[in-house]
Amino acid sequence: IVTQNISLNQGWSLWSTYLEPENTSMEAMFSSIVSDVIMIKDQNGNVYWPQFELNSIGEVTNGQGYQIKMDSNNELSIDGLLIPFDNDINLNNGWGIMGYLHQECYDAADMTYSMMENMIILKDADGNVYWPEFDINSIGNMCPGEGYRIKTTNALSFNYPSNEGARYGDIYTERPIHFDEPANTGSNMIIGFPQYAWESTLSIGDEIAAYDEDGRLIGSTVYEGNNLALTVWGDDVTTDEKDGLVEGERIVFRLWNSTTSTEQSLDINWEEGNGIYSTDGI
Repeated sequence: IVTQNISLNQGWSLWSTYLEPENTSMEAMFSSIVSDVIMIKDQNGNVYWPQFELNSIGEVTNGQGYQIKMDSNNELSIDGLLIPFDNDINLNNGWGIMGYLHQECYDAADMTYSMMENMIILKDADGNVYWPEFDINSIGNMCPGEGYRIKTTNALSFNYPSNEGARYGDIYTERPIHFDEPANTGSNMIIGFPQYAWESTLSIGDEIAAYDEDGRLIGSTVYEGNNLALTVWGDDVTTDEKDGLVEGERIVFRLWNSTTSTEQSLDINWEEGNGIYSTDGI
């Protein structure tokens, strides 16, 4: 019997476990911290909602990840048997939530290499991505306790490779200094700015921000001289106020020039998409 402790922060996050507990029901696993749990969702939209004594998820499935919203920080402690790191993980065509079965952190590219031809994008809870098409890896390492949203072109059975893969070096991501950073609302959309897309040359350190139609900041990032992925956040339906984009809402973009310290609107011609928000859109 092995113990895994998983830190769960206030708000939305993704989690998974490399253990199979004796009692795999959601109620049993979260019984010690249930007072801090608002909601848990699986990849099919089923929920464990303690406030209303709802559990349409039932039991935890080996190799799957789950989305959780916490009322405050807490730690989930799980006792159970180790799941083999190469246990089959069945992925549906389209979006799903994948667990992580290694006990150490390893490079996301190495860990998902065997399904490269079928994988479109991998996202972590904070909106960081591994996007092979544009050679973007802001996730860096996949780590135990974390869950990952993944979009594939086909249904497939996936196995993690052995731990001979390299650990990705610590990723230092430049954070915006002019624009604020948006809140994690639990749902998002990824917008890609390929290097070739800019009609005028950007300077490293320039910042791009996204706003909803009410002028609320819903995404920001820093240009570092490469292809760019901007995460924009949707509305959190578990709150009473509007705190992000709603389906079908137009996104407004602004650019801050770090050299002149001036802002301007971005005029975008879409190669794919149309600048309208849709959850998990790309």
